[in-house]
Amino acid sequence: MAMEGTGTADDAAVQHHVLRDRSAMHAVAADWRALDARAADPFAYFQSFDWCQRWLDVVADARCRPEIHTLRQGGNLVAVWPLMLSGTAVKRLEPLGWPHSQYANLLIDPTFDGREAARRLLGGLAHTRHDVAVMESVPAGSALAALFQDTSRLSGRSNSAAMLDLSVFSSPDAYAAALSKTQRRNRNRRRNALSRQGALSFCVLFPGEDGFADAIATCLDFKRRWLRETGRRSTGFAFAGFDDFLASLPGRRDNLSGACLSVLKAGDRLIAGELGFLHHGHYHAYLGAFDWDLRDASPGKAQMDMTVCWLIEQGVKTYDLLGHPADYKESWSNRTLDLSAYALPVTLAGRAYAGLWTAWLRPGLKQIYERLPHQLRRLARFGQSFALFLMIA
Repeated sequence: MAMEGTGTADDAAVQHHVLRDRSAMHAVAADWRALDARAADPFAYFQSFDWCQRWLDVVADARCRPEIHTLRQGGNLVAVWPLMLSGTAVKRLEPLGWPHSQYANLLIDPTFDGREAARRLLGGLAHTRHDVAVMESVPAGSALAALFQDTSRLSGRSNSAAMLDLSVFSSPDAYAAALSKTQRRNRNRRRNALSRQGALSFCVLFPGEDGFADAIATCLDFKRRWLRETGRRSTGFAFAGFDDFLASLPGRRDNLSGACLSVLKAGDRLIAGELGFLHHGHYHAYLGAFDWDLRDASPGKAQMDMTVCWLIEQGVKTYDLLGHPADYKESWSNRTLDLSAYALPVTLAGRAYAGLWTAWLRPGLKQIYERLPHQLRRLARFGQSFALFLMIA
């Protein structure tokens, strides 16, 4: 078990430890989950034990080494900051599970002093040999944002998450009544068009339930076809084992937690689905997909509409479309959350990486790629090589 600790007899009340392998993680699993429950942070799903453990077991490769910083006070786990060491030419500390983790954050006991946490955790980074620590997509108001309150944001990396506040709707009918005439007309038009393929049915499946495994496999096939047809590339899909990772994530219907899959069918045919994560009354819309052959009827929008209604029925407070603004996200949201990026360079190489590559060159290259002619972006070898370059550089 690889676990490194820091502290002296004078500060034994608070101890800093770094977990560097799976056995060390499993040794604190119960405490980690208990801390998650106490913190009750809706934006910390990607720092939960189950997400981190499954990602390391299924997706992580030799490029990634866990560096999970923890604090204990009086024997109790009071903070968990899941990081990993990655990169070759430039050694980076990044959020564990990146790029699949959508928010960078940490878990902290709400009774623990935030200033003390910042001092201990940021000071603990000195015990890891790295060039730069890079934290992107840090939610405003989160525990990690508080940790970096005295740190300047990384320029050129502005981002925001689109969300639909469901707490303003007392029922699905109230939600429907709030739609504009145009929105209601489009809603009915989509459903009528899709009904010609067969009677529409909607359900939400949880891991282990009948049909979940087959449905998620179909949705991933849908997503890959959409990527091919639109000439887009996903760094997330470039990882070997990504499908198995998503299928392995736990979820529970009885307490509305973890992974769940919205499924829209026309007759017996699955036409759209959305994998999402429920966490402390918050829903992350992680991966949506639809049958490309029915794209003109917008099955994905019909499924999203039904998912929102189901969430309202369950008392979930937020439908979170995650970061990276897009027109379709704006049309589904009624508020946004600011996401910040931070970099803590240690070496000259780290300063160059943060100030030049992360802030300017990488975003610029991505924009150039996205502006290329559709036909060129669809070239499989070119697109895959470019996605891999952005991922590992």
